[in-house]
Amino acid sequence: MKPKILVVDDVDTIARVYARFLERKGYDVHIAFNGDEALTIWEQIKPDLVISDIRMPKMSGFELANKIRKMNPDQKIILMTGYADEAEVLEQQQTHGFPFFTKPADLQTTVAKIVSDVMDGTYNAEK
Repeated sequence: MKPKILVVDDVDTIARVYARFLERKGYDVHIAFNGDEALTIWEQIKPDLVISDIRMPKMSGFELANKIRKMNPDQKIILMTGYADEAEVLEQQQTHGFPFFTKPADLQTTVAKIVSDVMDGTYNAEK
């Protein structure tokens, strides 16, 4: 069975680009466009990994990640941001177990590497 990934981004084209890329890498990918929708899908499919944007309407990626972690402390989560000023906040958040990347990210190198490392448990924020 293919590992399941839930991609959450309020920008349709971004969510679909990441989803297509990850599907080509062999993952079973589902998309949500906000935090509420993501929680509903998360409950239904129990993904192996959640990749979420930080800035979204209704619920931020931080709020989503924290809600999911309350339900499953071992859930693998990666956060992404298109805002450079949030990168500093994300550095602090890494200590709580949320790897991140900034958008736009190179799919073939950055995203593929982070997803692979998080999925196999070898992610190291120091790299």
